Order: sequence, then C-alpha cells, then structure tokens
Amino acid sequence: MTLDLKKILIISSYAPPSIGGAPQMLFNLLHDFPENSYCILTSFHNIDNLSAKTGTWLKEKYIFYDNISASGSLKTHSETTKELPSRSILNKLKHLVKRIWFLGILSGIFIIGSQIIMMLRTGIKSIKKEKIEIMVGISDYGPAMISTYLLYKITKKPYHIFLFDIYKNNFYPVFPAKILANIFEPKLFKNAQRIIVNNEGTKEFYAKRYGDKINDKLVVIHNSVFPKPYLEFQKSQPTHNPKPPYTILFTGRISWPQIGALKNLIKAVNKIDDLDIKLKIYTPSPLDYLKEIDIEESEKVEISVAPPEEMPKIQSQADILFIPLSWHTKSQDIIDTATPGKLTEYLIAGRPILVHAPVSSFLVKYAKENNFALVIDEENIEKLKEAIRKLLTDKEFAKQFIEDANKTFFKNHDVNRNVLIFQELFKKID
Repeated sequence: MTLDLKKILIISSYAPPSIGGAPQMLFNLLHDFPENSYCILTSFHNIDNLSAKTGTWLKEKYIFYDNISASGSLKTHSETTKELPSRSILNKLKHLVKRIWFLGILSGIFIIGSQIIMMLRTGIKSIKKEKIEIMVGISDYGPAMISTYLLYKITKKPYHIFLFDIYKNNFYPVFPAKILANIFEPKLFKNAQRIIVNNEGTKEFYAKRYGDKINDKLVVIHNSVFPKPYLEFQKSQPTHNPKPPYTILFTGRISWPQIGALKNLIKAVNKIDDLDIKLKIYTPSPLDYLKEIDIEESEKVEISVAPPEEMPKIQSQADILFIPLSWHTKSQDIIDTATPGKLTEYLIAGRPILVHAPVSSFLVKYAKENNFALVIDEENIEKLKEAIRKLLTDKEFAKQFIEDANKTFFKNHDVNRNVLIFQELFKKID
C-alpha cells in the first residue's frame, strides 16, 4: 500500500552523500520514502569530492541552488564525482577566509546573503514546479533555516524544522550567523508546524527556553540507522573477545566538539606501554586540517577513510568504540545537547563503547541511564587509561555494556521504527 504523503521540499545546506552526522541520518530517514514524495534543495559545492565518490545519494530529485545545471535525478550526478576546478577554488577561498580574520568579517554577509538569495530564487521556482505542499528546514549555520522561514512568508507553504544541532547559541565561524540565529530562531519556532529534535535533552533545552509556546510542536526522532547490515555481519563475526594487537576506533568527522577529547585519548593510548594498542581513526576530514589541529598518524595512530557501507564491518571488528565530546569549547550548549551520529552506529555494532565527555552533557546522562557505555566524564588521562584497560581485559564487564547498547538501539534508534514517526508528520488528512 502506497502512503499518501504531502510532497516535501527538504532544504539543507549539507545533504547526502556527505559522509557522517546529519546528512547520513537524513539519508536513513528518507531512504524508504515513497517515490516522488520529496525533493531536496541543497548545495552542490558543499558536497565534497570524497563524499560524492564514496557516499550514498538519495534516490529522489536533487535541486542544487548553486549549480542549477547539475540538478535532477541521481542519474545526472556522474559529473559531481569529478575533481571540478570550481569546487577546488571555492574550498581554497573558504580556507583563506578562515585563516584571515578580517576577510571573514568582510565576506560573511556576502557568503550567507548570497546563499539565501540563491535558495529563495530556486526554492520559489521549485515549490511551484514540483507542486510542493510542505517544507522541512534542516539545521545549519543559517542559510537553510532562514530560507525556509522566508519561503514560508513568500509562498505560504507550511514547514517543519529538523534540528540535528541547536540553532541559536551554536558556534558559528562565519559572521553574522550568530546574530541571524538570535533574530530568526524565535520566528522559526513560532511559525513551524513541528520542531523535530534528536534527543530528549534538546527537547528539554527548548521547552525550557520557549515554554508552553512550543511544547506541543516538539517531536523527538532519535538518530537512526538500519540494523540489518550490522546484524548480518555479526552472524559470521565472533563475539567480543579482545586480543592483541587491540584496536580503539573513532569514526566520523573531526571538528571543534571532538578535538579536545580525541587528543586526550591519543595521550592515554601513547602512555599505555604494556598493551599493544592502536587507535584507528576513519574520517573524511582532510589530512591538512588534521595536521593543523595536531592530530597526525604515528606508531599508535592510524588515519584512514572508508565509505558508509563499510562501517558495519569496520566498527564490528574494533575492540573499543570511542565517542568524544570536549571541554572548554566555544558552545557549551552544543556539548550539553548533542548526541553524535556515530553513537547510533556504535550501539548496534556489538562492541563496548567508551564515552569521554563532560558530566553536564546529555550524552553522559543518556549513557549512564541506559548503561550502554563506560563513561569518563572528566579530563583525566589516568582514568581514561584505566577505562581502556578495563574494557580490554575484563570481558564480562564489557559484555554488559554491549547487551545494554543493543537494547538501547532497538528502543530508540532503529530506523525501521523511526521512519514511521517521521512519515506520520507528512500524511495527508482526509
């Protein structure tokens, strides 16, 4: 039976096949939507070449606001996998802006403003041409969120917003993103039909901020993945039985929320001399960027990249799965409300999880309440070393975390369950 859903326009600055985080969670939720039930308005240039080659595309129509000629169905995306000079130049300009502060200030308004203008111009045409009935704005540093609101004002089409991160009080390196967030968040929340968040901590955060005005609008849809690839691989994989050389694994992008805690792990691993341990990092983050933040390969640290379809195998073969959130960052509210996308994959991977994050974070509270990970909630290298040693040498201790992680996954993070909640928001009312 075909679901009778409203035609949706997904508006997102970053979209699948970008690897990791929100784009991957978005892909999982939209993967089994009915044919022709949505289009996605996004940036061609924000899909890096590595993701275009190794990531997974959504099956429905892409509309690129910054490269109209590349828009269309998946069959037209072969050009996106090439090393395009325009994309290379754009990335170099972005790095230049980040390095030279006054260029960042001067160009910030242009960068955000031009994207909003392109989104509006393309969005208005697309809403009419594709017979769009409802929009979904995906949280970003401004363009997608603001454009969703302005398209609502112009076209009168209703919208939901989907917050994979908080909007106002986030850390935005581009001026004037923070100012715009302060202006537009209350407007967005007031006029949205639904405000979708990915954990109870974020729901409580916004309920406290806006009170009864938005309580009825808030919907929790946890980050979700398909369990089948993990379960199929684990049929032929031995249960957790760590033996040297031991492997600690981190997968995903590396940015300011993870850097400090990940460096703590590297220090802890380097100080363990009596166990043969290697930290394996699978990340699409460029090596030049990692070198700038002092994360480099060494005798005990290996850095690589792999497509999403290989992650079940890679994660299910590790001895410890590591989730970091850092201390002393530029946005404590983000740290306190985040549930990293990789957590969802780790929960079903059949391996013990080590969480290293501040005690104030929802991640720590969630892990402790559900007992799905060993938690080190202070910056203490010695305790981090002890935790690594305990998970590697005490199999029964680690086994309980694995069992409770599996229970937590099927309670909250199975995409087969959560996609039904998501689709319910777009059903036509007879």
